[in-house]
Amino acid sequence: MKVQFLLKNTGMYERLGIMTLSSVLKQKGHEVKLNLTEESDEEQILKHIKNYKPDILAYSIMTGEHIYHIELNQMVRSYYDKNVISVFGGPHPTYCPEMIEKEGVDAICRGEGEIYFPELVEKLEQGKDYYETKNFWFKKKDGTIIKNKMGKLVPELDSNPEPDRKLMYDADKALRVRGTKLFMATRGCPYQCTYCFNHAYNALTKGTGEMIRSRSVDSIIKEIKEVKENYFMDRVNIDDDIFLLKPKGWLEEFAEKYPKEIGLPLYCNIRPELVNEKTGYLLKKMDCQRAAMGIECGNNEVAKKVLKRNTTNEKIVDAVRILKKNNVKVKLHNIIGLPVEDPLKVDFDTLDFNIKLKPHVAGCSILYPYPGTEVSHLAKEMGMFDGNHEKVQISNKSSSNMQFGSKKEQRMINNFHKLFPIIVEWSFLRPFTKFLIKLPFAWFYTWIYFAFYGYKYIVQSSIKGIIKNFIHYLIFYFKYVSRLEKRIKFNTSPKKTNLNIEKEQKLYMH
Repeated sequence: MKVQFLLKNTGMYERLGIMTLSSVLKQKGHEVKLNLTEESDEEQILKHIKNYKPDILAYSIMTGEHIYHIELNQMVRSYYDKNVISVFGGPHPTYCPEMIEKEGVDAICRGEGEIYFPELVEKLEQGKDYYETKNFWFKKKDGTIIKNKMGKLVPELDSNPEPDRKLMYDADKALRVRGTKLFMATRGCPYQCTYCFNHAYNALTKGTGEMIRSRSVDSIIKEIKEVKENYFMDRVNIDDDIFLLKPKGWLEEFAEKYPKEIGLPLYCNIRPELVNEKTGYLLKKMDCQRAAMGIECGNNEVAKKVLKRNTTNEKIVDAVRILKKNNVKVKLHNIIGLPVEDPLKVDFDTLDFNIKLKPHVAGCSILYPYPGTEVSHLAKEMGMFDGNHEKVQISNKSSSNMQFGSKKEQRMINNFHKLFPIIVEWSFLRPFTKFLIKLPFAWFYTWIYFAFYGYKYIVQSSIKGIIKNFIHYLIFYFKYVSRLEKRIKFNTSPKKTNLNIEKEQKLYMH
């Protein structure tokens, strides 16, 4: 069978879901292709599909990407063979399975796809009834919706083949030369943060397998080693939700083997309550040069009651101290624009807490009430969100989709978000913050915001990495920011494109 993934763009970020599914499918003898569509017009997109002749159109999407890809699929289906089946997976279909009702959507996969997507493909290949495939919802031709139960989680992550990076790099040449390569050693998170999908995912998959599953140290090092041998890489990013959450002895073994066998700087994500003198020492031994740590909110009460971050500011201060002592640069993740009575006051608490901590980078996002999250229900109860996820932007680096007290307050929160990391970096600007966020300079602040992040990324690269990536990132920067608020509309009514003219000529000749 031929499976063709369509994706708007990578966002300069390796899509491990698509890469892993491609490897599993190819292992079973199927063909897989990935096309990025943002840089192509309708004619070019249709030409790619016509030339490849897929049996399955596949989309792996997050909330915010879904509108574009649903419309893209509708456009393709209005021209291409109606017998092709369109399958959607990823976070958005998992938490908004009702998208199965959208025109052109034949199937959605909820949760992990490595077991049941290949099962679906093989049933299609063999002409078998596929409507009882677990994890999937289907829409029959008469409009009937079939809702299947969740199947088992992937029990042994070592059993998966390594992600198909060639598929991704062939589609996006800039990713091939990007110095930071992405890996995952563990799946699952036991925490109950209200803004995150994990609590909803744990409820959805309860009883289907172990929540936390880790690859063996040898398995992850083998993959990293092979990528290092075949592609340019000057940094390793193990993008687990919580890198320090590992089986007993795992971190010690990794700290012993990784520097000897890989010898590249390591990036990871951690939680403050798991940072202690021992884990701090192990991170140093691994040559972990940067750790991203979520603190979310500088107001202890709001962090505990609204976000369910059951970690005190005092513990966060201690965690940052330990990391700095071990020469680990700290990137803090913060969230502003919360569903509280006085969001700006809380945002200033968060800003001042970051200034006190003096991180290497103060990352900042605007809260998005994503589907399936507790904070989405809270925002709706407070009248700050109407529950319409169709309005969610593709990036929580853009602007809030919640309703605050007035347009002025809305503008101030959006501006605050753009200036947040810059004011933490240069704290002499702190006294001017209230004045600066009132100014109608949203677009200008957005450009500054992304330029600052780009600068912080580039200066951490090796000299070789800077030379290889500078132009790619400059191009990506201008394209990404200029398109943040733009909406691409597809024509879903067949027209006289060259592709259709050619099709009509063939029908006439026959």
